[in-house]
Amino acid sequence: MTDSRPLERLLKQVQRLKQHDEYWAATTRLARMWITPKQAPPYRPYLTVLLSQQGKILGSHVMEQPPAAEALFASLLRAMRRPALGSGRSRRPTRMYLDHAEHVAALTPLLETLNIQCVHRPTLAMADEVVTAMETQWGKYPLPPGLVSMPSVTLPMLGHLHALAAQLYRATPWRWFHDHHPFAIQVPPEDAPRSAIVMGNAGEVFGLSVYDTPGDLQLVFSPTLSHREIARRSTWFVLFFEEAPAVSFEDLDAIAEHGWPIAAPHAYPVFGRSTADQGLALPSRADLLWMEGALGALLTSIDQHMVLRRGVPQLADVTIPVARGDSEVPVHLQLLRFDAIFE
Repeated sequence: MTDSRPLERLLKQVQRLKQHDEYWAATTRLARMWITPKQAPPYRPYLTVLLSQQGKILGSHVMEQPPAAEALFASLLRAMRRPALGSGRSRRPTRMYLDHAEHVAALTPLLETLNIQCVHRPTLAMADEVVTAMETQWGKYPLPPGLVSMPSVTLPMLGHLHALAAQLYRATPWRWFHDHHPFAIQVPPEDAPRSAIVMGNAGEVFGLSVYDTPGDLQLVFSPTLSHREIARRSTWFVLFFEEAPAVSFEDLDAIAEHGWPIAAPHAYPVFGRSTADQGLALPSRADLLWMEGALGALLTSIDQHMVLRRGVPQLADVTIPVARGDSEVPVHLQLLRFDAIFE
């Protein structure tokens, strides 16, 4: 059983403080930053920030789990009893603004004992600014904007892409396909085909690497070019699987909010387009539409059309109807001979 005596003593101390006619604001949110323990998986902490009416930070806490009502109440009491340096003297406010309705419901009867009104404010602009500044200061590196920030990409489309990516990971196509199993994929067939290779047979990076032209794929297998030169001269689009820190915070929040499926803790899908400086940028909407069709066709092909001889997939040439948005598109998928990419 939790010892409540320290909280009771703190409450009595705060009840004796002078009350000022001012409001305070408090927020608890999943921070856009990562904690990376050496012996445990990385996690996003919960950040609680308490601000005065003047925008001064009265107190802040970083926690692995969201605080229970009693812990949050204790944080508020400690901020009243001993505010952070530079935020004024010990005092009680008359109003407390909170941006979570469940916190308001839990804390209202507790704050009433201090003659403090508890008010729900869904948006706390002053808190947004402070939290963003703290995340920027503590963050090790900025991540690119998420797929959800692309104005022409809809949430249903992204949800479908995540579902297809999770199915691909569970299907483990890298058990059969490797670098010498290139695909030519047309989405829809009247478009020029793109060349694709399933990654993961070596047990390192898992996913699908897509090259805009046969020439880009030929460069990958050039015996005379360095990896740096290949990356500089070719253009490609990729889906690979990684742990959550590889994904933008915008997309992570959308995954949690909309319940998009993730196949495993180390299998968050990352979609990227190559850049001249060898980094990854956001793909285009056309890239994502292509990937939506290609993944649907590849999964259907593995499930219904793949033929193995002695564990080796045989050449295939099929056209598969694939659902994409509110319509259906025919996707032409052809598993090629390796030497065909040099013809």
